[in-house]
Amino acid sequence: MKKISLLLMLVIAGWSLTACDKSFNDYSMPPVYEQQPLVTVKGFEATIMPEATQPIDLGTMTEDAIHMFTLKLGTLPEGMTLKNIRLEAKPVDKPQALPHNVEATDDGYVTKEELVKLVYNYYGKKATERTFTAQLFANAVMGTEAQLIYLSEPFTLKITPEKLEDPYYYLFGLATGNAVASNAYKYVMTPVEGNDMSFTYTTKYTSRKAGDLLVWNISYWKTDFPKKDFSKVYATETQFDKSENGNVIQGNKDNFFIAPTAEYYTFTIDLEALTFKWVKLENQNPVSYSKISMIGAFNSWKENDGEIDLTAVDPSKHNWYLRHTFDSDTELKFRGNHSWDYNWGYGETDKEWNAGSDWAKICAKDKKNIAVPAGTYDIYFCDITGAAHFVPVE
Repeated sequence: MKKISLLLMLVIAGWSLTACDKSFNDYSMPPVYEQQPLVTVKGFEATIMPEATQPIDLGTMTEDAIHMFTLKLGTLPEGMTLKNIRLEAKPVDKPQALPHNVEATDDGYVTKEELVKLVYNYYGKKATERTFTAQLFANAVMGTEAQLIYLSEPFTLKITPEKLEDPYYYLFGLATGNAVASNAYKYVMTPVEGNDMSFTYTTKYTSRKAGDLLVWNISYWKTDFPKKDFSKVYATETQFDKSENGNVIQGNKDNFFIAPTAEYYTFTIDLEALTFKWVKLENQNPVSYSKISMIGAFNSWKENDGEIDLTAVDPSKHNWYLRHTFDSDTELKFRGNHSWDYNWGYGETDKEWNAGSDWAKICAKDKKNIAVPAGTYDIYFCDITGAAHFVPVE
């Protein structure tokens, strides 16, 4: 590290320099500033507000910003300004992580958006309380040099992200055949049991370098796709990545997920860990069905012509879709080829699964009837995994 200039040293000395920690790591500043070692300056300090030391729930936060600190600032020497006031925060349970800069206003406010970025930077979007160690810094700038000073002692910051209202994530891209963004609602992903931020999709994928897969939340698809806004799609960290696993980023529509080979895989994306993986199916010749249908009380259990057929949406014909309205509460099962030899239900007792309270389950052959409340649903079924979904249509 270069020695601080004589002029800036004299000015800082005039401020009553009280401490210097030469082990402090530098962080990026505007390129015109040459940042110097960390110091404490008498008369320049922050008081952390009670709101910052209490757990912050972004789901119940009604204001756009939270008042996190107040500043006590001494008189700046002539020609010197205080800039880049910020919190530097890092997760307590990730000691090797680099700090994240959280922008703050001069009057001590931090926006909800900044706090969201902080949590998502390390953890993704699961609505779980996260604990950070934070400290307030600023830069005293004179000419082209900047002196890093700290304005507070470290303090604990606890933040819980807002729970996503729409738990539905969809694929779009050419890897499944025709899952373009305009019909992405036909390719819903299956939530992983026990992890409500992890989702899967099983089919035979292509293995190309462009136009393959991106992942989109249905809320974003409804509002952003008409504007051609792809800032919230999920993609790979590395372009043209055909690895079996890797990291996930948001906003880069050109970094498609690409299957390692053109075979049957279960693709999994974990939006808490911000990772993805491809798991090749051991059986590359799964049983195929010419028809997948629903049969139940809604049609008096009438077979064949009375059954409601779903439509295959992937070229390998293992993922099926239908939008249907049930006029009253009903019970039903899925059937293959209109035959009881191939039927799927859930659980050991009828109506153990109520699709009105839990929108997705993994069904199994010869299990019990599924309860479905009256209403209109986008209905999905995968005959390889038994994954079934009833997504209410508003």
